[in-house]
Amino acid sequence: MKTLHFKSYRGMAAVCAMLTLASCGNDIELAGDAPAKNPYKITLTASQEGSATRTALDGIDVVWQTGDAITVFDGGGNNCTFELSKGAGETTGEFEGTINALEPKSYCAVYPAVENATINADHGISGLSLPVEQKATPDGFDPQAAIMTARNDNADKITSTAGDLTLGEFKHVCAFVKVTTTEPYDKITFTTNGGEGIAGSFSVTLDENGISTVAPAADASTTVSLVPAYGETEIAAGTYLIAVLPGALTEGFTMSCSKDDVTNSQIIIMTRSYGNAVGETVFARHNIVNMGTVEETLATVTWERSAHDYVDLGLGVKWATHNVGADTPYGSGDYFAWGETEPKDDYSWETYKWSKDSYGTLTKYVSFSWLDDVDNKEVLEAEDDAATANWHGTWRTPTINEIIDLRNKCYWEWTENYNNSGVNGYVVYRVYEANSSDRGKIKNAKVDFTPSGTYTPTGSIHIFLPANGWRTGTTLVWAGARGYFWSASANTTYNGAFCPLIYSDDVEHVCCDERFLGLNVRPVCP
Repeated sequence: MKTLHFKSYRGMAAVCAMLTLASCGNDIELAGDAPAKNPYKITLTASQEGSATRTALDGIDVVWQTGDAITVFDGGGNNCTFELSKGAGETTGEFEGTINALEPKSYCAVYPAVENATINADHGISGLSLPVEQKATPDGFDPQAAIMTARNDNADKITSTAGDLTLGEFKHVCAFVKVTTTEPYDKITFTTNGGEGIAGSFSVTLDENGISTVAPAADASTTVSLVPAYGETEIAAGTYLIAVLPGALTEGFTMSCSKDDVTNSQIIIMTRSYGNAVGETVFARHNIVNMGTVEETLATVTWERSAHDYVDLGLGVKWATHNVGADTPYGSGDYFAWGETEPKDDYSWETYKWSKDSYGTLTKYVSFSWLDDVDNKEVLEAEDDAATANWHGTWRTPTINEIIDLRNKCYWEWTENYNNSGVNGYVVYRVYEANSSDRGKIKNAKVDFTPSGTYTPTGSIHIFLPANGWRTGTTLVWAGARGYFWSASANTTYNGAFCPLIYSDDVEHVCCDERFLGLNVRPVCP
């Protein structure tokens, strides 16, 4: 976890802030007693959520620019602006300003700086706005749409000579829509079908980790558009992100790509709507919804949507938000025998693709020397992987080691009626360094664990693993009480295959089962 720290010095009026991608320490050093009622010189070292600067897409950094600024609320409600003084064109920059802190108990910060922003005693920040028109930034998004917040609740008095003062990471406020085009356009517009506000004026309330709960204003815009960058006349073919306020779009949304003709009249080249069920389309902060590629031909315009969204849980691979064959995070999707790529009506040894009708007659992924077809294959090949065969690209079934990482490095909560869906299962949350003690912990019917961090399905990065049972023969069993998910790893001792098992009392992440059974598959990608 990258953090933001303060160092205070006596009798100095200027404030200098440094933002960097590098990790930094958690200590505070105070030189003498600072005056109780004067401005202070403070050196801030700040970083953003995950490995990103203001925005980094697939490793592409966005550097600081002349005119950048941040706002810090000094604990007394004062709105202090720090302006970039050094580091334009670099990922590290120094900012100057002033701060008047009397006896601060909590610091909050906002990027980019907002002159008229205000804060209340409940850490609610008002006066924020997400641009309704955002400048096209190849492989990224408009810097003015990179709205982030941070909060620290453990500040000692600034006049103190000891203590730890850590602001923590800036956290993204917005969700993002990703789109790739093969032709230039003049505008790409995103519109909610149900009238929800997704841009314009809004306010946030920060929890103790700096994560925001967003409240769009009554007059918030129901549309947001991507327009050409300054000095450009069109949006060139490429990949772009559009920032939107997080929330559920009850009737889905519509995206359109348009060009202007010679009379400057807008011509809609392509339009397509998505979502028609309540709660189907949910945009979570810091998440990207990939809309795939817009392809324009002479007679036909198609939008090939990548329906397989993912989240980054900080585990090296990214986890899909729903099972193969499912349309929602809580849907069961299809059930597969291990090493098979299509669902079927009967799950038994007699119908299993890789046996001659019994456990003792396996024909592939065989390790026992006393069986006929020993090949010592231990991991599913792509042609036998249900995730790869159905979703294509780089999607695949996770290995048992990746499932162990999921179990040991995330925080798990058993949840009934997830998102009002009527489905039980585990919400699996990303854990940041500041709350590392939560890693591998489970809260369920048996264990009433209290995490150090704050985790909510609407405000925290997570996946949901539904307890949708498994299939044997022609029967579905344990639906609503247990969930089973294949790994890509064979059990070379048992000649079965590893699969995590979830239920209200526990998570058995190295469980092994008969390969002919029908289990769900939750894919991963690089």
